[in-house]
Amino acid sequence: MATYEVETVYYNNNGGIKTKEFDLFDNKKQAVNHMRSKLNSYHGLVKQGDVKDGIVKLVDERGILKQVIKFGEV
Repeated sequence: MATYEVETVYYNNNGGIKTKEFDLFDNKKQAVNHMRSKLNSYHGLVKQGDVKDGIVKLVDERGILKQVIKFGEV
């Protein structure tokens, strides 16, 4: 039985990693729904990428990377 992971990496203004979060799920549907709900909760950030690709980058209006949300199988 596979386990699915949603990893969220937060970046500071200097480009360094601020914090990381890992969420584990029993099936792919739960993980994808969680990833979509996280993406819908952020306002003011531009989304680059798509959930179906497995990685979404969130940048601010100046193009500075703020967050990366990844989906994968453990």
